[in-house]
Amino acid sequence: MRAARVLFFLLLAIPSLAAKDDTGQKKDEACYVNYPNIPGQLLLENDRIVVQKFVIQPGQWEGIHSHPGNQLYVHIKGGKWAVHYGDKETVSEDPDGSVGWFPKVDLSEKHQSGNIGDKPIELLWITLKPCGSAAKP
Repeated sequence: MRAARVLFFLLLAIPSLAAKDDTGQKKDEACYVNYPNIPGQLLLENDRIVVQKFVIQPGQWEGIHSHPGNQLYVHIKGGKWAVHYGDKETVSEDPDGSVGWFPKVDLSEKHQSGNIGDKPIELLWITLKPCGSAAKP
């Protein structure tokens, strides 16, 4: 008998978007994933979370970037990845619906990933606030 896996999480839609500082920049911008080579879409931001969506086409690389930590990723449409930390490479295949927890990654680690499969990968990053702390799920 196969066991069914169910992922359930509740996103409370608090209407206040992130406050802006005197320069007009969002105060919680440090909680964002910023891929240099791939634009993302901000789906939701409130006082508790930031939700971003990215679509990575076959052959595309994100570019070297950091991660703020306290992040859950969800592969809406998974695929085959090559992941770099400097000169070290690992290859993984993430099925549709796969989820995981991602720690903080500093820019100095020279981290980036690329879609080495033949179909687009759709990925959600859900960052819990405060971001960047050592909290575990």
